[in-house]
Amino acid sequence: MSQVVSVDDASRCMKCGFCMSSCPVYTVDHIESHVARGRNVLIRWAGENSIPTDGDFGERLSYCLLCGRCEAVCPANVPSAAITVAARTNWVSKKGLNWLQRLIYRGILKQRPLMANLLDLAARIPGVSVKDGKPLRHLADSVSIFTRGLSIPKLSRPFLSDRLPSRINPPKGVKVRGQVAFFPGCAFEFFFADVGERTALALAEAGYEVVYPRDLTCCGLAVRSAGDLATAQLMARHNIEILSKFDHVVTGCATCSSALKDYGKWFPEGDAWQLQASNLASKVSDFSEFLAKEGFQPHPTEPVTVTYHDPCHLKWHQGIKDEPRRLLDSIEGIKYIEMEGADECCGLGGAFGIAHRDISLAIQAKKMESIKKTGAKIVVTSCPGCIIQLRDGAQRHGLPIEVMHISQLIRGQTEQHRKPPSVGDGEEQSPHPKSAP
Repeated sequence: MSQVVSVDDASRCMKCGFCMSSCPVYTVDHIESHVARGRNVLIRWAGENSIPTDGDFGERLSYCLLCGRCEAVCPANVPSAAITVAARTNWVSKKGLNWLQRLIYRGILKQRPLMANLLDLAARIPGVSVKDGKPLRHLADSVSIFTRGLSIPKLSRPFLSDRLPSRINPPKGVKVRGQVAFFPGCAFEFFFADVGERTALALAEAGYEVVYPRDLTCCGLAVRSAGDLATAQLMARHNIEILSKFDHVVTGCATCSSALKDYGKWFPEGDAWQLQASNLASKVSDFSEFLAKEGFQPHPTEPVTVTYHDPCHLKWHQGIKDEPRRLLDSIEGIKYIEMEGADECCGLGGAFGIAHRDISLAIQAKKMESIKKTGAKIVVTSCPGCIIQLRDGAQRHGLPIEVMHISQLIRGQTEQHRKPPSVGDGEEQSPHPKSAP
C-alpha cells in the first residue's frame, strides 16, 4: 500500500545540508528557502503556526522543481518533494487557486473533450500549427510572450487520436505476445502526435496488440503538483476505472508513468480508491522500461552519435536509469556517449520553467554545455517536457543537435530508410494510415 506523505514529515529533516549540493535551484541562486532544508523548516513552522502563511510563503513553495534529487542524497530519507506538494495542497485549501489555474486545471484539463475542441480550434489558426510541414511562425512566436520566451511546439495536425486506430495489431510475421493499453498523455495527443504514433507502433512491432482507449483524461500530475488535490483525484479516478481492466499499461511520457504509478498516494489510507490505484501501479510501465524487460531488439539505424538525458520523473521518481540505455545500446548503428550530469534536471519542471524563467534558463545552460561536450548529433530523452526545454535550449545556444524521444530511434521495417525529424521541422506524415480496429 502506498504511503501518503503529509507536512508533518517535514519534522524528519535533520537540516544536514546534503540537499544543498544536489538541488538544481539552490546551485543557481543560493537562497536557503529554495532548497529542501530551508523549505522543510518553513513548512514545519507554518504547520506549528509559528510564522504567517500570508505574505510570500506560497511563493516560496513554488521554488521547487519537484525533481527529487534531494531525496536521493538525504540520509534520513525525507520525501521533500512530496512534502512540498502536501504544503501546496494545504495552501490551496486555505487560499484557493488563482483564476488562471482554475480555468486550466478545472475548466480545461479535467474536461478532455473540451480541451480537444479548444486545441483543435487553435490548431486551425495560422502560426499555431503547421501547414504542408512548414510552421507558420508569426502568431505562434507571439504566444511565447505568455511563456516568457519558452519556445513551445506547434499543435499537431491531426491529433494522435485521429492518426491511430483504437486497436493496433502486430505486423504480419511477428508473434503476438500479449496486449497493452497505451496511455499517450496530453503532450503526445496534442503536441507530439508523431512521437505518440511512433511509440504505439514500436509496441506493436514488439509483438503486442496495442489498445488506445479513447476516453482517457490528463494524468493529473501538473494539477496535483500545483496543490489542487481534489481535481487531481477526479482525473485519477477516471483513468483508474478505464485502465484497471488491462494487464499492462504503457506510456512514453515519464511524467505520466510517474503519475500513474503514484496514484495510490493521492488518496487517504483506507480509501477504496487507494487500493485500486496501487493495483494499477503494478501494471504500469514506462516505454523503455517495458521494451527492455521484454528483450525487444530494434532494427538497425544509420550511424549516428547519441547521448541521453534522464528525465527527473523517470530517474529520480521511478528509479529507471539503465533500461533506456540498454535499449539504445541494442540499436546497431548508434554510438552512445554518456553526457556529464545526464541525470541532472533540464530546468523546466512544468510551470516552474515559466514562473521562474531566469533560474530555468541558468539550469538549462548547464545542460546545454554538457550536451555540447559530448559532440553528439542526437539527444534522446523520454519526456515531452524535457524535449520542449532541450529543443528550446538547443535553439537558444545555437547547438546543431536533434532532440528526440527514444521511440523515434526505434523504427520498424517501413521506416528504416526515413530520416529522423530535425529540430523545428513540422511533424512527419504517418506511414500507417488510420484503419478500423
